[in-house]
Amino acid sequence: MTYKYIIIDGNSQSSMSLQTHVSTLGDFYFSGYVNNAAQGLNLILEESPDVVFLGTNLTDSNTESNFTLVNELYKYMVVLPKIIIISNTKEVAYEAMKYDVYDFLLKPFQRIDIIKTLLKFKKEKSFSSLLNQVNFSQAENSQPFLNNTKISNSIPLVEEKKHNFIENGIENEVTKVDFQFDTQEIKNELIDIVKQSLDSKPILVQPEQIIEQKNNILCVKSYGDYRFIEFDDIVYLKADNNSTDVMLSSGDSITAFKTLKYFESSLPNDFVRIHNSHIINIKYVSRIHLGNSDCYLNKGKIKLPFSKSYKDNINTIIELYASNDAKED
Repeated sequence: MTYKYIIIDGNSQSSMSLQTHVSTLGDFYFSGYVNNAAQGLNLILEESPDVVFLGTNLTDSNTESNFTLVNELYKYMVVLPKIIIISNTKEVAYEAMKYDVYDFLLKPFQRIDIIKTLLKFKKEKSFSSLLNQVNFSQAENSQPFLNNTKISNSIPLVEEKKHNFIENGIENEVTKVDFQFDTQEIKNELIDIVKQSLDSKPILVQPEQIIEQKNNILCVKSYGDYRFIEFDDIVYLKADNNSTDVMLSSGDSITAFKTLKYFESSLPNDFVRIHNSHIINIKYVSRIHLGNSDCYLNKGKIKLPFSKSYKDNINTIIELYASNDAKED
């Protein structure tokens, strides 16, 4: 199988060096090179590569904005290509990990580092292909049970086979397991998993059953950790470069690797931006001091500044609560 890759990097010489190293593996097809983020986004959308080598010295952006290219891809793609960051300095590696990139390569390139990264990629692809190509004779029972099942890490070799087993006096056939395994142990593991799947049919929760709850929940992803937070528990959000700190009524904070602008467009109407660095939950507003440009939250325990550019939002909050008082009178 051939995998398509592109390079987005400000240095054409390092790009040629990278191509040379990758070409020795034989399974990777070079599909394009650009030196800036704008053209890089277009190239990814046009070519749909499997792997993107993304440099941090692009001609139209700085290191920080290079990584926002990754966030841009989520607007247009369901499944992103594997992003491999390439840089002259190790300091960029930590920042890159915030964006869930696949790997990091340091310049000047060491051939063995490139080989390790791409062999790891091929191994994952091969294993994924194995799971996708296992078909069951009892189609109504073929639920996605394999996703959470641990199977050994041997790399499969292509070879069409059929496996038969007898269960409760009935012969069953697992068709088109188009792989030969490196060890008998791995083969037995997969057959056991198939047998278990035919014995029980999982009860799956339908999306419409949880939509009401989902509408009141904010999902915050940090690396592989997903936090589900009720909107009513959020006091305010604070910008921190390209990440956002979500401040909770309990006093805890959670870091989300999304910009404040992202949350501004996705949160419900109870959340209002009052500053370049702050979005507040108006349910927690306890005082607004126009003279000092201060907004107090959570019974006065928190004081945040508001800026002139968001003064209209402050006035809207005041009018909202003032109108409630008028109705009560």
